[in-house]
Amino acid sequence: MTSILSNIAAQSASRQLNSKSSGLQKTIQRLTTGKPIKSASDEDADDAAGLATSSKLGADARIAAQGRRNANDGLALLQTADGVLDEVTNLLTRAADLAQQAASDTSGPDGGPGKTALDAEFQKIITTLGDLEGKTTFNSASVFGGGAVSVSVGGSASVDVTVGTFHSLSAMKDKLTTAAQAGTAATDIASALDKVSALREAITANQERLQGISNSLGIQVENFTAAFSQITDANVANEVVNLSKFQILNQSGISALGQASSSAQSILALLR
Repeated sequence: MTSILSNIAAQSASRQLNSKSSGLQKTIQRLTTGKPIKSASDEDADDAAGLATSSKLGADARIAAQGRRNANDGLALLQTADGVLDEVTNLLTRAADLAQQAASDTSGPDGGPGKTALDAEFQKIITTLGDLEGKTTFNSASVFGGGAVSVSVGGSASVDVTVGTFHSLSAMKDKLTTAAQAGTAATDIASALDKVSALREAITANQERLQGISNSLGIQVENFTAAFSQITDANVANEVVNLSKFQILNQSGISALGQASSSAQSILALLR
């Protein structure tokens, strides 16, 4: 029935047009942002659930990424320590050479200038060892402080890494001014080299542990990011199809609304 007061056809066409315009707007928004989810207030219930899931996955990815950075920082700390201990090994090796030379009578008599010169270089090495121990820092913290370093590797998990100390090396009171002193120093240096070797072995084990954790966290970041992307990244192919569909429906809706509105005008023709 045609009615002047209530144009039901026009109202229906207007409602359908508003619905299709909303769909077109969302499709354009998804294509321009690259994301299908904008907020939990979206009409699609799956979008709201996806938003909650994607938020958790995004947080998990960032936590795992930070844990990996922390593990890599721990590796950098251990590499710093190992690099210093490599120089310590070189210095101790030179100290051993000096001790062997001073232990021989061919270096001159006890207390003579030959052994005194050897001892002078030896004492400089001991001083350098003390400097390396006390002045080597990483992010303002002492590397060879002896305490455990806690490395957070994601969530509430942490790994304690102990670098160790070599204070017994820098505290050596050996001298090379006599053959007897040189013999004692040679024994102490050999023991010190063994301690440094054991310390470096422990550091290598900690490096392998942190490297494994870093690799594992890297895999976690990739998986979390992939899952996050599946939810939050728009399917461009589907959205292009939707764009064409909503454009056609929007145009046809406008045409239908025009036809519905003009039907009421036709009644006037009966009154002429």
